[in-house]
Amino acid sequence: MELKSILWYAVLTSITGAYFVALAGVRSAKSHDVSHHSRRMIIACTVVGIWLVAYVLKQVFFGRELFGGTAEQYWTIYMPVFATHMLLAVTTIGLGSYNLYMGLHRLRYGSVGAMAAGMTTHRRLGHLLLWAFSGTIVTAYLVYLMIFVWYRN
Repeated sequence: MELKSILWYAVLTSITGAYFVALAGVRSAKSHDVSHHSRRMIIACTVVGIWLVAYVLKQVFFGRELFGGTAEQYWTIYMPVFATHMLLAVTTIGLGSYNLYMGLHRLRYGSVGAMAAGMTTHRRLGHLLLWAFSGTIVTAYLVYLMIFVWYRN
């Protein structure tokens, strides 16, 4: 197996792992277990941050992967999915950064629980963030399948 394939598997595995850790954090929040929620979300954000740096480095060193389908398939199938993926990924990173800041800021200054003063924004954005992250994961797998399985070069 070549290095590029190993890196792609590492990319998908690590971001999926971060997603499951974030889901565990959401579950902790729903059961009002603030310390576990905090720890799991920090772990998930750390993994996503490391993943983002590794992904950008992979793009710099190996370049973009080429879509192997026709020009019509590229514009009608691949690009809409890829554009949706990029929109969701940017939304996820922005919401995640803001929500991480809000959670750490409130935790530092003594607010505990999602219903504490000011935490309703954190909670609402968390719901939106979960949907955006879920969409990012689904579209990431679709992009991977289109490039490496369905429309290979």
